[in-house]
Amino acid sequence: MALSRRRLLRLAGTVGVAGSIGGAALAQGGDGGRYPADQPRREPPREYDDYTVHRVPGAYDSIQAAVEAAEPRDLVLVGPGIYREAVRVTDTPRLTIRGTDRNEVILDGEFRREDGILSTVDDVVVENMTARNYQRNGFFWSSVTGWRGSYLTAYNNRVYGIYNIDSTHGRYDNCYASGHTDSGFYIGQCKPCYARIEDVRSEHNAIGYSGTNAGGYLTVANSVWRHNKAGVVPNTLDSEADPPQDAARIEGNLVEHNSNDDAPDAAFGYATSGVGISVAGGINNEVFDNEVRGHANYGIAVLPMIDENLYQPRNNLVRGNTVSESGRVDLALGAPQAGGNRFVDNEANSSRPGHLTGGLRLLGGDPAVTAALVEQYLQLENGDAPMGDWQDAPEPPFDELESMPDPERAPREAVRR
Repeated sequence: MALSRRRLLRLAGTVGVAGSIGGAALAQGGDGGRYPADQPRREPPREYDDYTVHRVPGAYDSIQAAVEAAEPRDLVLVGPGIYREAVRVTDTPRLTIRGTDRNEVILDGEFRREDGILSTVDDVVVENMTARNYQRNGFFWSSVTGWRGSYLTAYNNRVYGIYNIDSTHGRYDNCYASGHTDSGFYIGQCKPCYARIEDVRSEHNAIGYSGTNAGGYLTVANSVWRHNKAGVVPNTLDSEADPPQDAARIEGNLVEHNSNDDAPDAAFGYATSGVGISVAGGINNEVFDNEVRGHANYGIAVLPMIDENLYQPRNNLVRGNTVSESGRVDLALGAPQAGGNRFVDNEANSSRPGHLTGGLRLLGGDPAVTAALVEQYLQLENGDAPMGDWQDAPEPPFDELESMPDPERAPREAVRR
């Protein structure tokens, strides 16, 4: 996700004349464009009534062996222990892999295996376990329809904690992620996504949540994002399919103190460090009713993004948030921007450009907002950005991470769709 010096300097030049290309007068923000941002509530997933339980250890010595023996709708039930393996689910859809104790069922990559659990088939559910010390990701779904991760802990994996790409119809809930050089939680390259993140906690990562080119019926809600370099970052990049990022809803979250110089980083986090919620080159997003506090740069920022192309934010709605204790300003709209970005009914003490707190219709954004983060991009490119080591990031607060109720219960669908 790193950006080249050439592109950064190009953005810096664009910022220099941004006052003349700020875009049209602000219109109604967040109307959804092609895709609505919020996913309607659906009925709870149904239990399977015809399944076999494959127990590890006992019937099988490894999780992988149980997965290979299972049929669709079966349950792989894993007892306490440290499992030094990388599990692949490539042939059996509608499978559930579940630990009996979230904190005692541990997949360990020993700093050499790639992913804790990788699924490339539809409707795979992973629940109630921990993955640590992998070279890529803790839990990973790729190019699937139907997925769910519940009561998972991912920590000190090299890239992402709980990750999916090019996938639709799924959710993360009651999960925790820390100590990753990219983001703790990631949903990328899906339009529409039909996805929800709810009741999760992400800290000590480069980014708490990253959502590159992801949107449409996508909600990030009721979660805690703290002590990362950056908090919640829906963003646009040419490195993934179908830019720009379009129509996510960020709602009801606590986003605090995401200015952590000691958090791990590899390529991107410091570029947006010190921002609570950053809409980077996205369109049609809704940022509603969040509490955002204690950031070195901006509480909530709507900004352009540069990759192979320049992406100007458009038609984003920031409404009803409480923003405080920001080092620069609480609310920020960077230049260049393409219009339709609106800040309404937020409780905040400062903004750039001025008067965003009043929801006025303004021309353009503020070049200084973008320039401040361009400086951080350049610092990162020069190798001068502070960053911690993913291999020795702080351990999770295990005593605060509850296991799922009744782990012996019947497996359920990933999601109802």
